[in-house]
Amino acid sequence: MLDTSGLAFSTMMMGSAATSLRNASFRAPGAPAVLARPEKFKSTCPGGGEVMIDVLDADAGGDLSVGDTFKIDFRSCVVEGDIVSGRSEFVVAAHRFEGMTEITELDFRFEALGSAQMRWTGAARAALRSDLRRGTESYVVTYRDLAVTRGSHAMRWSFSVDMVRPPIGNQLASVKGAMIVDGLPLQLRQDEPFVMAVDRHPRSGQVTASDKQGARLQIEALRRRYAYRLFRAGNDGETADAASESKPYGSR
Repeated sequence: MLDTSGLAFSTMMMGSAATSLRNASFRAPGAPAVLARPEKFKSTCPGGGEVMIDVLDADAGGDLSVGDTFKIDFRSCVVEGDIVSGRSEFVVAAHRFEGMTEITELDFRFEALGSAQMRWTGAARAALRSDLRRGTESYVVTYRDLAVTRGSHAMRWSFSVDMVRPPIGNQLASVKGAMIVDGLPLQLRQDEPFVMAVDRHPRSGQVTASDKQGARLQIEALRRRYAYRLFRAGNDGETADAASESKPYGSR
């Protein structure tokens, strides 16, 4: 979940970078605006492959504004050892300033985006708040019945991920909403926010997934791995019916 939200945020940043590049390359300071037209850019990925970025400046104003559209096509893009492919498109739904806070809202559409490990298709909305004085950024990514495949598992995501990124230190992440895993509906509740280190892996925090019968799975982030505790329906105590741990973060 957190990796997917990170990629949504990254695609937004690519779009913003493309806006800056376009302004620097095609618009001289003080030059008059031109009619809106699509502009395309190509960027090389860190491990190979490329990303094609198609930008439409809706009002030809040169700045981020409502209606601006960014289409991003990942072509065998190698990122941290994973080959990412698929497409992402987002439209600027809102952009304004409230005092020293910049607020941007984006409507996403993903099409078979991801890697062999994980891929998703569907819609999402991202709301970003940037505190220009303190340097803190917070964003909420809300998935709208997003179809996700991971290995042999099929999921539908209808939840939100709330991230807070301070200028220095760890990030905080919280999950809220519902999802369906291999046909099983689950409700998600964040018991304690995940504390995310610079490597994007959590160091602490806990989320609980529960089904309609009352069974629940607690997922706790430890320093190097997740701990899972299963409570069967009817078990309202603190002693789990079963427990296990994941592989270390980052391992296959």
